Amino acid sequence: MEKLATVFNLVLLLIVNLVFNGIGADSNLSCIKRERDALLKFKQGLTDDSGQLLSWIGEDCCTWKGVSCSNRTDHVVQLDLRHRQVSFANKTTLRGEINHSLLNLTRLDYLDLSLNNFQGAEIPAFLGSLKNLKYLNLSHASFNGQVSHHLGNLSNLQYLDLSWNYGLKVDKLQWASTLPSLKHLDLSGLKLTEAVDWLESVNMLPSLVELHLSSCSLPQIPLFLQTNFTSLTVLDLSTNYFNSSIPQWLFNFSRIQHLNLRENGFRGSMSSDIGNLNLLAVLDLSHNELEGEMPRTLRNLCNLRELDLSHNKFSGEISQPFGSPTSCLQNSLQSLVLETNNLRGSLPDSLGSYKHLVNLNLYSNGFSGPIPASIGRLSSVKRLDLSHNYLNGSVPESVGQLFNLELLNIHNNSLSGIVSERHFSKLASLTTLYLYHNSLVLDLRPTWVPPFQIQELALFSCKVGPQFPQWLQTQKNLSILEMSNTSISDSIPDWFESISSNIVLLDLSLNQIGKNLPKLRKSFDASSRFIYLYSNKFEGPLTPFPSDVIELDVSNNFLQGQIPQDIGNMMPGLTLFHLSNNSLNGNIPVSLCKMGGLRFLDLSENQFSGGIPNCWSKLQHLRVMDMSSNILDDHIPGSLGSLQQLRSLHLRNNSLQGKVPASLEKLKHLHILDLSENVLNGTIPPWIGEGLSSLSVLDVHSNRFQGEIPQELCHLTSLRILSLARNEMTGTIPSCFHNFTAMIAKEVSMKEQWPYGPTIFDDIYGFQSVVYEETVLVYIKGMQLKYTKTLPFLFSIDLSRNRFVGEIPNQLMNLLGLQNLNLSGNNFKGQIPSKIGDLRQLQSLDLSRNQLSGLIPISLSQLNFLSVLNLSFNELSGRIPSGNQLQTLDDKSIYAGNSGLCGFPLDDCQEVALPPDDEERPEDEFEILWFYGGMGVGFMTGFVGVSSTLYFKDSWRDALFRLVDKIYNKFRVMIVVSKNHLPRKIYGGRFGGHA
Repeated sequence: MEKLATVFNLVLLLIVNLVFNGIGADSNLSCIKRERDALLKFKQGLTDDSGQLLSWIGEDCCTWKGVSCSNRTDHVVQLDLRHRQVSFANKTTLRGEINHSLLNLTRLDYLDLSLNNFQGAEIPAFLGSLKNLKYLNLSHASFNGQVSHHLGNLSNLQYLDLSWNYGLKVDKLQWASTLPSLKHLDLSGLKLTEAVDWLESVNMLPSLVELHLSSCSLPQIPLFLQTNFTSLTVLDLSTNYFNSSIPQWLFNFSRIQHLNLRENGFRGSMSSDIGNLNLLAVLDLSHNELEGEMPRTLRNLCNLRELDLSHNKFSGEISQPFGSPTSCLQNSLQSLVLETNNLRGSLPDSLGSYKHLVNLNLYSNGFSGPIPASIGRLSSVKRLDLSHNYLNGSVPESVGQLFNLELLNIHNNSLSGIVSERHFSKLASLTTLYLYHNSLVLDLRPTWVPPFQIQELALFSCKVGPQFPQWLQTQKNLSILEMSNTSISDSIPDWFESISSNIVLLDLSLNQIGKNLPKLRKSFDASSRFIYLYSNKFEGPLTPFPSDVIELDVSNNFLQGQIPQDIGNMMPGLTLFHLSNNSLNGNIPVSLCKMGGLRFLDLSENQFSGGIPNCWSKLQHLRVMDMSSNILDDHIPGSLGSLQQLRSLHLRNNSLQGKVPASLEKLKHLHILDLSENVLNGTIPPWIGEGLSSLSVLDVHSNRFQGEIPQELCHLTSLRILSLARNEMTGTIPSCFHNFTAMIAKEVSMKEQWPYGPTIFDDIYGFQSVVYEETVLVYIKGMQLKYTKTLPFLFSIDLSRNRFVGEIPNQLMNLLGLQNLNLSGNNFKGQIPSKIGDLRQLQSLDLSRNQLSGLIPISLSQLNFLSVLNLSFNELSGRIPSGNQLQTLDDKSIYAGNSGLCGFPLDDCQEVALPPDDEERPEDEFEILWFYGGMGVGFMTGFVGVSSTLYFKDSWRDALFRLVDKIYNKFRVMIVVSKNHLPRKIYGGRFGGHA
């Protein structure tokens, strides 16, 4: 009976269990039919490009990928559809609609749909009805809209991650306070601008262990708060820009292990209370505005593994927190990042005691003195960055003992001395070596075999040559080789080709390397490659480089021959192609127009001939075209007008002819137009002023342009350099030239001064390289000068050697920033404007060879920067003004050809020069004028009176005529007697005889 009772009880328990767990009627398998149908409906609403749901077939849903069932009840308890491909993209993830059929998964406690793409859909409100959910992860899933307050109904929820759904917003966070079991909350990347209750709400979660609110645009952070975070171990409030001091309550978390407060604009000093966080393992206060010294209490954080205080304004010496030989940090610290601060002083010898240190980054501070030899005791260090400081002395040989070292970066210091093989003796792990911008000399034997396989080597401005380093042939993984300006005068050896396939950045510029260009093998991984070989002595032909090269600069060499005609097919990916200052000749290949991504093309200073190809319509990314100083002829092709992104067009010093094509009017972004020194004719097109509104430099000097200056040029408010010199132009200077507002001096930023920059930089693999440097030749100070880096600071107008007439308009005197004004060799008349002294920035003024008249304005003496002045060959008169700067211009030729001028440096003035008509005359000068005026009137009165008397009195008239005859006869006799005596005197004087 007892056995029967036991069996009966077991059967009864089984029946009760089946009833209460909903199995039996719905299914006779391990998967519950109602839940399987719910999953299939859920699948129907999704588009599965990733193939995650391919296994969702058959009767047993518990075997489907991403579905987990309870071993006890067979209910679906987990749904994990997180996208787990390493390189995922939106088109290979789940997308579509989340069906409400998930509500039939009544025992579901784990739901992960992260890293998918739900295309801006809102988070379904019905998820708040899944009462058993303990884990909900919807991060990185492209949800949008407002976070539903219904999520506050998930009373069992322990883990909630909605992070990095950039379209999600939270207006209030009060719903989160109703989740008593919540341990992990991550809302990073959501917009919480309106959630003023954010801190009050999360402060009501005593079980919270991790809180992540990075990049949430949080409205504010209170400086004082009574906190309930008794369990909190991880707090991430980074990138919220609070712009306040660090709240004191942040240092009251007794269990905090990870504290991330980077990029918040925190200012002021760092509290010494930081030393109270005894369990702190990771502290990130980087990218703030913190200043003052780092507190000594940092040495009390005996569990601290990672400390990042970079990009602040900390000052003082690091010996305060890190110089103590008894600091417990020496036993825990693994990463110390202090880059970009104002720290100073010498590096303490105690740094060598941090034997667990893996990463030491002191980049960009003010450290001075030598690198301590104790650095060689950092046996665990993998990354050592001491760059951009003022360290001096030699590199200690003890560095060679760091057998775990992978990166050594000491560039931009004042280090000197020799770096030998002993410095690398045990660096078997080294992959990155940056020694550049020091005065170091590498003394390595040609037969030396390094213990490492280097990947990135930057030595520019160190002394490596004269021989090309032979030890490099052992390096098979080299990807960056930077040896610019390293005193190499050798040729590139043949073996270099065998190690070249991995090189993506090769810079051998500014050396004396000769013979032929190097041969490079095509890259294995099809990476974009950058080759800089400019300013060497390479000779021979331009041989094509591999097709994966996108930037090639071989300018300033001795290359000869023609560009290969199919260069565009050989190197179709080029974005930068610089061949300037070589001896290349022949025609410009049409295939250049096949380089669809080309941005910079510089063929200047060669011997290219023929016409410019008319094929440029497909180069929609080209920003700079420079073909100056060649032998190009024919017309400017109209297809240049298709280059919609063109900023600079340089065609100077060729033999181009014809008119400027109207298609150039389409170049709306053109900044520099240099057509000078050609044989172009016609008139200056008015559309230049109407269409090229961004123009800063217009230079058409030394052509055959005729006609007047179009009024439309006055629309060029950005114009800074205008040269119409050496043409055949006529007419007057438009009075509207004062519209060149860019020439009015004012305090502006560099971007406003030069919108597109005189120099364009590319930051390639951490190196800032000059890609193109704008150059303009300007006649100034009596000579042609080349402007590159100083180009943004030049303001110039040159209208010399034309046939302009009329007066110099007073409106020109409004261009207060003008530094060069050349109006010489024209037919200008009238006076020099009296306000010429307003142009206080003038350095060069040439008004010579005109017909200017009147006095030189006294205001000319106010030009304190004037170093070149030419007023010769005009009709100027009066006294030359005196002044401090004018007294230094003592060359008399400045004023030659003006016969009426006097004063220094010419002869002294004998008479008082009259001031200009518009100035007030002294009182004594008016008295002199009245005196001489009275003399004239008196003379005329006397003359008329005597003449009238002689006319009416015959006796007076007869007596006057007899007197005149008597005087005449007397003078006649004297002349005859003198003539008779003159020969005898000469004869007697020469031979001593007598008459």
